[in-house]
Amino acid sequence: MKCSQTRAIQTHIITYPYLNFHKTLFGGQLMAWLDETAGISAVRVSRAAIVTASVDHLDFLAPLKASHSACIEAYVSGVGTRSIEIFAKIIGEDLLTGDRYLAGTCFMTFVVPKGASLPEKIEPETKEEHFICQGYEARKQVRQAKRQESLALASNVDLDIPWN
Repeated sequence: MKCSQTRAIQTHIITYPYLNFHKTLFGGQLMAWLDETAGISAVRVSRAAIVTASVDHLDFLAPLKASHSACIEAYVSGVGTRSIEIFAKIIGEDLLTGDRYLAGTCFMTFVVPKGASLPEKIEPETKEEHFICQGYEARKQVRQAKRQESLALASNVDLDIPWN
């Protein structure tokens, strides 16, 4: 399957109620839009109900200002036996001048249910897709190590709430 077959694109205008104190897009809102757009890409490759497993890496590179737009473009950058890695980029645009800028990048991982089938590989076509997809195996190894760290952390987290 080609990256382009999994591509999902959403564009939003930055207005109230999505603004923070700085009159820029609230980061949590961007994360919700990323999860939605990336989820569409994951379903396009799996044709199954998916679950967000992790936001592996999210870089906020430039603020998305009031009255600008945020265009989120996501596509599958790698597949495992039950996991799907999605790359997303956030392109901001000053709608009055037409100036565009890279506002952020993100890698997310989704998991499919047991029995769902995924393609053996994803085929990049563009220069960007080749660059992103070639790093999949290294990112997967880092993600698996981080998962083990998270499990170790979770086994040592106290669930008692002191004010009860």
